[in-house]
Formats: sequence, C-alpha cells, structure tokens
Amino acid sequence: MSHKRVHAYVGATVIDATGAPPRPNQTVTVADRMITAVGPAAQVPTPPGAVVHDVRGKYLIPGLTDMHVHSESETLDPRHFASLYIANGVTAVREMWGRPSLHRIRHLVDSGSLLGPRMTIASPLLDGDPALWSDVPDAPVVAIGHPAQARRAVGEAVDAGADFVKVYSRLDPECYRAVLAEAHRRDVPVAGHRSDNVPFVEQIESGQRSFEHMFGGIWTAASSDMDRLEAALAAIQTSPEFHLGSWLKQVAQVEWDAIATYDRVAAGSVFDRLVAADVAYTPTLAVHVAVDEPESIRLDDPRMDYLVPGTPESWEFLTRHIYCGGGRSAEEHVQHRDLLTWRRATVGAMSEAGVRLLAGTDSVGPGLFPGFSLHVELEQLVLAGLSPLQALQAATIEPARFLGREHWAGTVEAGRVADLVVLDADPLADIRNTRLIHSVVADGHHVGPAERRELLATAARIAAGAE
Repeated sequence: MSHKRVHAYVGATVIDATGAPPRPNQTVTVADRMITAVGPAAQVPTPPGAVVHDVRGKYLIPGLTDMHVHSESETLDPRHFASLYIANGVTAVREMWGRPSLHRIRHLVDSGSLLGPRMTIASPLLDGDPALWSDVPDAPVVAIGHPAQARRAVGEAVDAGADFVKVYSRLDPECYRAVLAEAHRRDVPVAGHRSDNVPFVEQIESGQRSFEHMFGGIWTAASSDMDRLEAALAAIQTSPEFHLGSWLKQVAQVEWDAIATYDRVAAGSVFDRLVAADVAYTPTLAVHVAVDEPESIRLDDPRMDYLVPGTPESWEFLTRHIYCGGGRSAEEHVQHRDLLTWRRATVGAMSEAGVRLLAGTDSVGPGLFPGFSLHVELEQLVLAGLSPLQALQAATIEPARFLGREHWAGTVEAGRVADLVVLDADPLADIRNTRLIHSVVADGHHVGPAERRELLATAARIAAGAE
C-alpha cells in the first residue's frame, strides 16, 4: 500500500472529536499517512499534485475504534475481518482475547501487506479454576488456582508480546492481586472483567485500567445491601459443560436483587472512585442487547452474508446454552428487559458523573457483526443518555487517550495520523448516520466508495468459501 500520494478532502463539515463545534466547508490535507492541514477551504491551499476529493455536503470524523473485539478465526483469511472493519470506518481495534495468529495479522497490517485496523492485543484470558471458558475446546484461557501461577501467566503473556493482561470473572482475591502486582512490576496494563471474588470498590483502586461489560459489578457496589450482594457474587458456583451459561444465569439473579436496592448516593460514590482513579469503562451495550433480548437476534439479517456458514446454528446454540443458560421463563424474559433498561440508565449516569467511557462491542458473538456492530454500540450509547458527540468521542478521542495515543491519533487535527471517515449525513443530528459511510482513510490509505464496496464483497466471498 502506497502512502506517497497527497490527498485533499475539500468542502466537508469537520467534526474533529475534540469537543469543538462542527466546522463547515473545510479542507483536510493528508500526506505520508498524516493530516498536514485542517482549515477553511478558502484559506487552505490544495497542495500541487494532490488527489482532490470533492466532499461538499459531507461530514468528516476521525476513524472509529472498537475497544472490545474478538475478531479472529484461525481458519479464515485475515482479509475477512480486516475488510469488514475498514469498510465500516473502524481503523483501530482492541483485541480482548490474545492468540498468536493475531500477532501475525498485526504484522501484516503494520508492514502494509494487509489493509486493516491498528491492533492492540490482549494476553490469553486469565481466569480462576474452573475457568468460565474451560469447557470450550482450544479456548486460549489460563485457569489460575495459585498466586505463583498468576505471576507466571503474566510473565509468559508479556514475553509472548501481549500489549496488556486480560483478567476474567472467577479469579480469587490472592490470584487477582498477584496478577496486578506482577503486571505493575512489568509495567504492562491490566484490563478485563471484574472478579466476582473481590469487592468492586477495591478493584477500582487496584490498578486495573478498564472494566468491561455491565454485568453485576457496578450494581452490587451501588446497593444499600452491598456486603450481602458482593458475597452472593463470590458464592456463585458454576456447572461443568456450560460454566459460562450457568454463571450468566446466576449473575442475572444477583443483578436483579441489586437493582431492587440501588442507592443513588452509593452509585455516585462508585462513579467518583472510577473518575478519581482514571479508570475507563467499556459498557458493550451491543452484547447486552443480545443477551437480555435474544429475540432481537435476526438470522435473516443481510449482514449474515459476511459470516461463515454454520453461524446461525452456532448462534442458536450459544444463545440457548450460554446467553439463556439453557432456557428462560416468561418472568426471566421480563426481568432481562428491565435489566437492559437499567444498564442503559447506569451508563448514562456514569457519563454524567464524568466516567471515561469506551465504545466496544464484544463481536463476534451472537447478534454481533465485526465493524457493523460498533455503529449499534454508538446508537446504544445515545439511547443511554450520551449526546451524539459524546458517543463519537467514546469511539475516537477516548480510546486514543486510553491507549496513550492522544498526541497522534483520535482527532481530526494537523499532526494526527490520517484515520478518517467521510459520512453522507450529520452524525450529530442522528448518531445512526455514522453508518452512511462514503469513504474511509486508514493510516493514510484512501478507500473510496468503489474500493469500500470491494472490501465488503471480498469479505462475503471469503465467508462463503469462494475466495
């Protein structure tokens, strides 16, 4: 991929994600993968020899980041997921489940051999014993039963190239603290689930940099009956064959008890602790929609064309046995709809309190599509109470800040990397307009409408086994 050509995007309204008002009729110039100028079209000259893109009437935003993905299948051509991300304007991802093959794909992207998103890659999952994914064949999970194992697992992950350590729900207190201590010693961040076995307020101040999903954790800590509910989480016993499914079912019951005793003052205290510790939260509301309202998963969705054959059967199995824990009563269906409403309301309250929110999807589970689902997450964040600009920031400048890239990524400013999305309509008027993508710029590489259509066609052909 050549980045040598200079490009000028002329006439768009720039929404730079810094919080500044939209600026109409701008020229943005790009050279050597970087944004070299942003300013009024009447004042910013078009560089000699530049490829000029007339984007009058369109809207230009930073490239989007999905901060929670599980995107790689060992058997698929790496162009599959990469194409779906770029076609959807997703120019960076945080891979939350480390595998050696992801590092090989990152090398292809970084070397310019593959057009794909910038990748941040986790360790394997570090979980308690039994691990929630221990009954899934070949899942890269390390089940930890002793602090020495925890320290060794951190060291092995760092030596294998992990950018951060991923912790999971069943770590016991000693092992959780050992992971954090060893990661701190090796100067590597820790992110992931809260542990059922350690009070959430302690975990906030433990050094863990981000928490993922809206399961359990916040509401137990935000309850007037916190000690009993934290103890209920710690008392969960999972069942062999479907550890994760049985866990989800029991967590939902603790959540239901917790919202009955939700205390706004206690919640405010938890949010203030998150802000004070500069801990980020990735709500992944897109996956909660699928878990709490599995009837929303449509197997006739046209985006299924981009997923491999057998996906409908896989989704049906996972929805029944994992998401629904073997089945739900009519009462449980109603409870889950209420829980989803509470999840959104809690995310809105977190935003209002100043908690750093990161947009993430948890793709590619049931009901989720790589790249496409980030736009669902943005819509969910607005339904939760964020403004469209705040939702955009959760997928642009906030991930850049979290990843230590804010000085060179995440906004549309001169001196930033050229990760851009050109939209046909205003995302601040309706966040769903982020789906109306005209073109994408990924690390300086221009992806026009024709190339974007070809990326999607390539992904469909790979999924169908035709390429």
